[in-house]
Amino acid sequence: MVINDIYRQMCAVMEENPNSDAAFEANQLIEFVLGKKRIELFAADISRADAEKLLEYAQKRREGYPLQYILGVWQFFDMDLYVGEGVLIPRQDTETVCEAAFEVIEKLENPTVVDLCSGSGCIALAVKKFCPEATVAAVEKSDEAFRYLEKNIAHTNLSVTVVKGDIFEYDKIIAENSVDVIISNPPYIHPDVKPTIQTEVSFEPEMALFAEEEGLLFYRYISKNYRKVLKKEGYLVFEYGFDQQQSVRNILTQEGYNIIKEIVDLGGNPRGVVAQK
Repeated sequence: MVINDIYRQMCAVMEENPNSDAAFEANQLIEFVLGKKRIELFAADISRADAEKLLEYAQKRREGYPLQYILGVWQFFDMDLYVGEGVLIPRQDTETVCEAAFEVIEKLENPTVVDLCSGSGCIALAVKKFCPEATVAAVEKSDEAFRYLEKNIAHTNLSVTVVKGDIFEYDKIIAENSVDVIISNPPYIHPDVKPTIQTEVSFEPEMALFAEEEGLLFYRYISKNYRKVLKKEGYLVFEYGFDQQQSVRNILTQEGYNIIKEIVDLGGNPRGVVAQK
């Protein structure tokens, strides 16, 4: 059997999943299994074992299992980061939030930056890559996610300090007036919508997705309790859900922050905010 026959079979299987970009994903899986792009193999024969493996992966995608977890690696700002079950998948929307944070960070001299709820470490690593002179710390509670965080720091060879800790406790031990910028993409999905979330998202860790108080628990806690951690005129950068703009804005203004910038993602949806102490 030639590679293109398998490619067509894979596409037919994955097209049954409305969330799958079947052609793109089939090419990604072929390169993952065979080590070469499909165009380089065009009419090449494929072993039965490889064909079965590819069709197995296509079936997993049909059932909604994330492509990123199958591949085990996903790009974020041109960095190949390890991902898998137990850690949130880095998304392009978060790149948009990072870009807004970069605008603030580049104006600071030798800034100190803390990434709360770091997960894979994508935000912390992007900050360190963008601003090598920054002192960056990544805080993560989950055992599974923390393993990916450490692995990605080692893989990228970027100097980021890792903190295994709960953000609901870390504010009590970090020095006051010590941080220039706090960035966080916390859990923010309202628990009531759990039955309706996209199948792919349901495979990601619940503790990285859902938050009490209608999804606003982390915004309230960080805005209030980490305010003392920020230096005078320090910055707080949040990612949030598309329908949480006004709620998060209200929380920030009530805690005495000035809204510097509202962040809009590539789809034109509200995605985050830059606020200043």
